[in-house]
Amino acid sequence: MAAEIQRTKPQAVKNELEDSELHFVCEKLQKFQVNMVRDFERQLSSMIEDVLQDMRQRELRLHEFRNFAQSSSNGKRSSSSLNFGNNNSTWHNRQQISKKLPPHDISDSPKAATPKKVSETSAPAQRRLPDKVFIARESYLTALLQVDHMRTIYHIFYIILVMFLLNVVLHDYFVEGHFNLGLGTFRSGLQRLHWVLGVWLLEHVFVLALYYAFRGWALVRHRLKKQNSLQRFWSHSCLIMYISSQLVFGYVSCTLCLKFRLPFVSACVLLLESTRLLMKMHAFVRYNAERVIVGKLKTDGKSVGRPFLPSLGCYVYFLFAPTLIYRDNYPRTSHIRWPFAISRLLEVVAIAFLYAFIHERHISEHFADYGREPLNTPQLIVKLFGMILPSMVIFLCGFYLILHSWLNFTSELLRFGDRMFYKDWWTSHTYDAYYRNWNVVVHDWLYEYVYRDVYTHVFKGSKVGASLTVFMISAMVHEQVLGFALRMFFPVMFVLFGVVGVTLVFLMRRAPKILGNIFLWFSLISGNGMLISLYAMEYYARQNCELKIEGWTDYVIPAAWRCYH
Repeated sequence: MAAEIQRTKPQAVKNELEDSELHFVCEKLQKFQVNMVRDFERQLSSMIEDVLQDMRQRELRLHEFRNFAQSSSNGKRSSSSLNFGNNNSTWHNRQQISKKLPPHDISDSPKAATPKKVSETSAPAQRRLPDKVFIARESYLTALLQVDHMRTIYHIFYIILVMFLLNVVLHDYFVEGHFNLGLGTFRSGLQRLHWVLGVWLLEHVFVLALYYAFRGWALVRHRLKKQNSLQRFWSHSCLIMYISSQLVFGYVSCTLCLKFRLPFVSACVLLLESTRLLMKMHAFVRYNAERVIVGKLKTDGKSVGRPFLPSLGCYVYFLFAPTLIYRDNYPRTSHIRWPFAISRLLEVVAIAFLYAFIHERHISEHFADYGREPLNTPQLIVKLFGMILPSMVIFLCGFYLILHSWLNFTSELLRFGDRMFYKDWWTSHTYDAYYRNWNVVVHDWLYEYVYRDVYTHVFKGSKVGASLTVFMISAMVHEQVLGFALRMFFPVMFVLFGVVGVTLVFLMRRAPKILGNIFLWFSLISGNGMLISLYAMEYYARQNCELKIEGWTDYVIPAAWRCYH
């Protein structure tokens, strides 16, 4: 009996352990089930909310925003809007386009006997990226302002702008005794503009010379098609010369800003125009070099004796067209709407005066004496918060000035049909959508000529690596323009754009739409206020403080800090 008890005791302990383990596993499974159900309910609720919101937006567009939901049935262009074409693709920027090579590839390379795929499809495991498409369409705000409700909001902003300008004018007259009208800012900011114009003309001579250099490379490469090694040496040599010329082009524009000591506005004009031309040149070379290497289709069974090269007229039109993506042809409008073009030009002039007023009444008033006046923490906080709303006006007016008024003005003069220079970025709830929709012109260039190539050839299908590369390049270019325009090293833009902005891209991807949009606007308002205030503080601190350079740390520590510490 005792022996049986001794045998059953370990068995009971074993059963008890198994029961406890089973109970533990059941608890974990129940907890996992509860979490799964809760996450599923949350996701389902979010999906239902998205579907209902999309249905409400569709109903609104069908009744009010007809330009977004309907296409022109008769194909004719009215006096107020363009023919939008296909209503399914009017507001989409890219679509999948199948690229099929000719049955007989007549590439200049001797190894072109077997058909080759385009570089983007050479790796079958990689997802095919969509291509940029151009169709005739108006800008978002142009279409929105056809609705009476949006037009009324537009008029309200007009009245706010007029009242702001009247406030400045009356203050100058009754307080200072004369009308200023921001002319002092224009005189100081546009000094040495004739030097900028001269450099701009010389840059266009270089850009036109690139076209003939490209033709020379293509024709010589074609003549060397039977000599593979010599052809490869010629192409590699031209590639090195091309990269070197692009680097020299960018270096010269930055150096001239320092040599001529250009003021901020003139320096920004030169640097932004130089950056635009660099992007234009690369777009032309990148797009046409692939066509030269791949070859041209046979026509009626007869091979073409020379490589296909676009005409000079196509290249010159592309240089001035409001796009950074090269194509031989773009959708064109039938005529120029002169009232529309003049209205956009007047908006450019009005916003320029508004910027001058903001500089004199807010930026200069808050920070012109920074470094000379005694300053404590409460006073600094008051200055920073006092710049938040003016900075937001600068941000919004900068968007409207460049991406809507100026680009629509140039498009109307050139009869350029595709006016999608931006999308509805103001409704974004993630920074992914904001960066995609804020500046479609630059985003298209980064996507076509940086993201796609890096995605295909460098990271071999990694979207994260390609995206980070695009962000870093964009942040460095933004910082380069601001740094050389202000003639100082103060990488706040790089930190806010390349570090904080990239971090928010990953943090906000699963944010609810309403909260995400609120946080996006909060971060934009506060971030722009901080950005402009810090650059203004550093700029005036370098002018007002007599600081000595005693070591390498003095080059790194901001002057705005060293003035008071």
